[in-house]
Amino acid sequence: MVEDGGAGPPPVRILRPESSVTSESSVQDKLIGAASIFADLLRPTYGPMGLDKMLYKSNGEASITNDGAKIVSELMVKHPTAKAFVSLGESQESAAGDGVTGCILFAGALMYEAGLLINKGLHPLIIVEGYREACKVSIEKLDKIGFPYNDDELLNVAKTALTGKVTDSASENIAKLVIEGTKQIKTTSICNSENVLMAKSPNNIPMSIELINGLVFQKKLHLDKTPSELRNCKVALINGEVGIRSLTRDSEIEINSPEELSGFIESEDKQIESLSKKLIELGINALFSTGEINKEILHKLLSEGIFALGGLSTQELENISKATQATKCPVIEDISTSELGKIGLLKTETVNSNGETTQRVLIKDCKNTELITFDVGGSDDLAVEETIRAIHDSVKATFLTFNTKELILGGGNPHILCSIKVREIADTKQGRERLGMEAFARALETIPATLAANAGKSSLDSVIELRSRLKNNSENLGIGTNGEIEQIHFAREPKESLKHSINSATETVIGLLRVDQLISARGD
Repeated sequence: MVEDGGAGPPPVRILRPESSVTSESSVQDKLIGAASIFADLLRPTYGPMGLDKMLYKSNGEASITNDGAKIVSELMVKHPTAKAFVSLGESQESAAGDGVTGCILFAGALMYEAGLLINKGLHPLIIVEGYREACKVSIEKLDKIGFPYNDDELLNVAKTALTGKVTDSASENIAKLVIEGTKQIKTTSICNSENVLMAKSPNNIPMSIELINGLVFQKKLHLDKTPSELRNCKVALINGEVGIRSLTRDSEIEINSPEELSGFIESEDKQIESLSKKLIELGINALFSTGEINKEILHKLLSEGIFALGGLSTQELENISKATQATKCPVIEDISTSELGKIGLLKTETVNSNGETTQRVLIKDCKNTELITFDVGGSDDLAVEETIRAIHDSVKATFLTFNTKELILGGGNPHILCSIKVREIADTKQGRERLGMEAFARALETIPATLAANAGKSSLDSVIELRSRLKNNSENLGIGTNGEIEQIHFAREPKESLKHSINSATETVIGLLRVDQLISARGD
């Protein structure tokens, strides 16, 4: 609304009466306050000694986790800063699969430090300039301290991603399975974590995990004749219905006599017989399709001991194709022996879930597979889901290492080294942007500080000591699992994960610092 203080034309309204506008310093206070609250929500969960959150949904479901990505995805936030942080977490999860909590903690620290400078009268754009320069310096430092991985280091990467999410006794075995599975996928030159699937096993033994060279899915089957176990199968895939081709246009067939009807039925029967014979002569042991399988064809296949299942989703058929190396054919007539895939073991299991009986179809022991599955069991669904999330993070970190080739130490070591370097460069600056760079350096230290605090140690004393010792070139030091400063022998992270975290957190915060007004149509 624009008003002329004296007599003159009536005010011009450009916003609805219930709208509210927040300007000047109040804007930054709101944004920084929301950022601090969001970061503080995740802070106790960070690191090997982090605690869990219980998430209770509106539908009555509950979950217990310390996984940052899970927590962020479940929060129903409404403040624009919180929404920006949720997007930041999703970006980190998508790019690296791990490091969501650390990324958000760093972004929250950047906002907090900016707030201190703004309250002292520093213009936000000066802080932005300092943050950009400090981010550049940090990335350059990470490139210098990164080192190539080997098999031992790769195992450490997998274990580090599992830390705090599964028991120490289980992490070694799970990490070995992750390495075994991801190396298998790597040999296909795909290096894509999307080709690693997770399944819930009916096995109620805690931390029971099986690596399957193939996949698992649940369907209702014709149990009376469907084979329960087949070995060394040849498999055909149909991307469509299995039967007589449907006419592409609506049409009518005029039949004028019983003989014509009989001939028409006989013709259909011959087509069905021909299609069934074609499949049987191919020597297949299993058939999968996205469409329905003609009942007569299904009956003939089952009577020959051939496993047949229709009604699969497009993605399920794609996954079977990746596992078995079978070609997806649109119609039976297009199938040749060269389009067939192979399955080492095809097995079905009956499971009861929520009072409903279904079957698990296991496609296992596939050679040259482009897809693997971790079949995870446990004492309850909550434990299984948490284990699956931990394995997912470990897989993503491992694949990122495969693709980017370089690692850094964990335990807050790279954060302190970057902080030291940023401070060195800031000391050479003459303008006010050095204040922003110094604030950025302090924000970097929130990561080792949080690791120490969550382990029951003094965050301030730990950071001061670690910074002092790293200045003296003790470059393998960091915060250990017990909160003490020690040599980091095992904690390893993909370098690109931290680079993405620092870059994306900086850009998110810069975007928020450039906001000069909050305009709410709701009036809140």
